[in-house]
Amino acid sequence: MSEEDFEVREPEDYFGTKRGESFSFSQIVMSAMRKVIENGSKEMKEGYWNTKFDRLGNAHKVWIPDSRNEFIESVLSLKIILEREFDTEIIEKIRKIEEELKEKYDDLLIKDKEEWLRTNFNIKNNLFNKGYYHREGYLSKCFPYFSEYIEEKIMVYRKITSELLKLIKRNGDFQEEIYEA
Repeated sequence: MSEEDFEVREPEDYFGTKRGESFSFSQIVMSAMRKVIENGSKEMKEGYWNTKFDRLGNAHKVWIPDSRNEFIESVLSLKIILEREFDTEIIEKIRKIEEELKEKYDDLLIKDKEEWLRTNFNIKNNLFNKGYYHREGYLSKCFPYFSEYIEEKIMVYRKITSELLKLIKRNGDFQEEIYEA
C-alpha cells in the first residue's frame, strides 16, 4: 500500500463505528493495563469470608476475594494480550524473572516438606482435621512458606508489569490513527 491509499481525515469528520464498538488493540491494552494498575494499587490481602447481616438480622457469608491473586491474574491477562508484540528482549527478561520465581518455589517446597517431617504426630493430626496436609509439589497453607511464596510472586509480577510497560513504550505506546479503507 502506498501513501496515496490512505486519506487523512479529521476526527470530527469520521462517521465510523461508535467509540467502544470496534476492535481496537490499543484500547484492549489500555483496559488491561488499567485493571493491573487498579488491582496493584490497593492493599494486597488474602481472601476471607465476611459475615453480613440483612435488615431482618439474617447472617449471610460473603466471600471477599484475594486481592493478591486478582493482581497476579490481571498481569497474566495483560501478558497474554501483549504476547503478539513480544520481541526477543522481553521474552528473555520474562523467562529469567519466571525462572527465579520457580527456583524460589522449589526452595520453599523443600523447606515446607522438612517442616512437615519435623512436625509431631499430634500437631499433624490436628492440622489434618482442619484440612491441612502435605501434598508433594504443593506448599501447605498452614506453614509460612505459602505466604512467603505469594509475596514473592507479587514482586515478580510487578517486575513483569515493569517489563511489559517498557515493551509498550518501545512499541510507541500503541498510538493509533483512524484509517478508512
